[in-house]
Parts: sequence; structure tokens; C-alpha cells
Amino acid sequence: MHVGHPQPQRFEVLLRPTLAGLRRFAVRLTRDPVGAEDLLQQALVTGLSRFDQLEDEGAFRVWVSRILFRTHLNRRKRKTEQALDPAILDNVVSLDAARSPGPLKHYERARLADDLSAALDTLPEDQRDAVWLVDGQGFKFAEAAKILEIPPGTAASRVARARLTLRGLLQNVALEEGVIR
Repeated sequence: MHVGHPQPQRFEVLLRPTLAGLRRFAVRLTRDPVGAEDLLQQALVTGLSRFDQLEDEGAFRVWVSRILFRTHLNRRKRKTEQALDPAILDNVVSLDAARSPGPLKHYERARLADDLSAALDTLPEDQRDAVWLVDGQGFKFAEAAKILEIPPGTAASRVARARLTLRGLLQNVALEEGVIR
């Protein structure tokens, strides 16, 4: 059954609760906050123009995330040389950090975000995208697989390999920081 929604207001209502996650995903894909905003805007324009193709409003988050990912892939294909700035995810530290007990807690969260971002950057791109969608954005394996256009088993395998690598990398960071002995 096809649900046609030509009105931008409905698109905005569905978009509102997913926007922060889409923004984080765009930053993760581009590794550049400014480029991420451009990517996100392009994907949302595409999504709005194709909103009448959305078959199930309950699947909006997966649908719009897939558009964002495909937009990223298409842009990457067009660029033969892409200068990736290993920028730190400035919005990984959420609004909760602003309500933290003080600057030390904010610093610790930012440092953790830096360490996690650096660890994610060491992963092969296919594993990085899969683990970010599942663990970073909370998608189920089947949803991540749909976004990445791969079989669910492949998504699960990529996430498992990425988690294993991240566990080793972050354990070393925890040892260095004295979090574990």
C-alpha cells in the first residue's frame, strides 16, 4: 500500500525526531561538520522531492537514512580526489553534556568522543558504516542492511568484526588513561 504525502509539513513532522541522528550520521560519513550540513541538506531535498514514494511512515527513519547514505556515495563517486579532514565529531557530545556537573565531565566526554572517533576512523569503510548505523544510530541489523544495500548477514558480520577491532583499540585507550588496569 502506497501512502502519498505531497505536503512538506508531514515530511517535517516525521523528520523532526530523526534530524539529530541524521546530522551525526552525515558528520560520520563526511568527517567534516560543514560538508555534513551540505550533504544533509542535499539528502533532505531529495527526500522531500521523493516523499510520495515512502510506502510506510513507520520506516521513515530507515528510508531517509538510506537517502542520506546514497547521496554520500553518489557524491563520493563524483569526486576523484576527496580531501578528508579527520575532524572531530563536534556534536557527539550531546546536549546532556551541557547539563553535566561541570567542565571536567564535559572534557571527559569530549575526550571519549575523540578516542571513539579516532578508533572508528581506523576501521575499513564498510565496517565503519555498519557499526555506526547499528551502535551509533541504533538501527537494527536488517535496517542497517537496507540502508547499506547489503544482506542482513553481511551487515551483522561487518558489525561483529568492527566491534572486535574497536574493543581492542578502546581497551588500549582505557589502559593508557588508567580507566582499567
